[in-house]
Amino acid sequence: MRYFTPAGRFTGLATILFLLLLLTACTSRGETAVSNTPTPLPATFTPLPSPTTPVQPTTAVSQTPTPEAGEGQVDPPGQVTEQPEEAILIREPGPGSRIVNGALRVAGEADPTFEQNLVIRLLLADGTELALLPTTIQADIGARGSFAVEVPFAVSGEQQAFVQVYATSARDGGVTHLSSVGLTLADSGDEQIVLVEAHPERIQISQPALGDTISGGMVTVAGTALASFEHTLVVEVLVEAGEVLNSQPIIVAAPDLGQPGPFSLALAYEVATAMPGRIVVRDPSPAFGGDVHLASVEVTLEP
Repeated sequence: MRYFTPAGRFTGLATILFLLLLLTACTSRGETAVSNTPTPLPATFTPLPSPTTPVQPTTAVSQTPTPEAGEGQVDPPGQVTEQPEEAILIREPGPGSRIVNGALRVAGEADPTFEQNLVIRLLLADGTELALLPTTIQADIGARGSFAVEVPFAVSGEQQAFVQVYATSARDGGVTHLSSVGLTLADSGDEQIVLVEAHPERIQISQPALGDTISGGMVTVAGTALASFEHTLVVEVLVEAGEVLNSQPIIVAAPDLGQPGPFSLALAYEVATAMPGRIVVRDPSPAFGGDVHLASVEVTLEP
């Protein structure tokens, strides 16, 4: 069959086509045609991870958790603050112990000292000395080790007392470090011995460092400490034979009693020539006029 006719041959075909177009427009009015055939992705396309797909980092990520509010903050690289163990740690007896007449066992650990020597001192709260005897750190020269000694004593009634353990300088015999414990001595009754766990140094001097040379007539002394009475420490500059060139009290910036805090103080001194010196930070006791704790660093002082 041929559709080519004289005039009007295409009329039927045009009518059919018009009706089909009209029907299509009516059924798809207001809608957008969506193809079910996916468009091919470029060869360089990288899909985004889904919420359940972990992102694989291209660089190392620290696994150290971020501290919550109220927890200790992580020190930045190179800023880690070391907390050394107590240089002379008295483990027995601990604070609040009650010891009956006879012998008091004093034991603990200590950093190395001159020839590994220590001195044990037992005194009453009024300053009366009951015993003074040496002991030795049980470790090789230059190593931290344990010590233990039996200290004989006798008292009447019940009295408050202190045990001090300290190291001395080979240069001038001065005290270089001292720790102490308060306890009760009695002539009868039950004993109660408290043991002490390891803990950080009570007075940590961060400035100046051991062996520093100080010049200009002024030394800055700084660190962290736990002060026992009204947060007050005493900072001193000493030279040969224990001569005190300058001494000044300082208050530790602690948040509360019984908690450590920072301290810093600039202390003047005057020397004619370069000489060995010692920077001392001590915690004095109002009870017996002695020290509860003492730390020091050996330095060289120059004009």
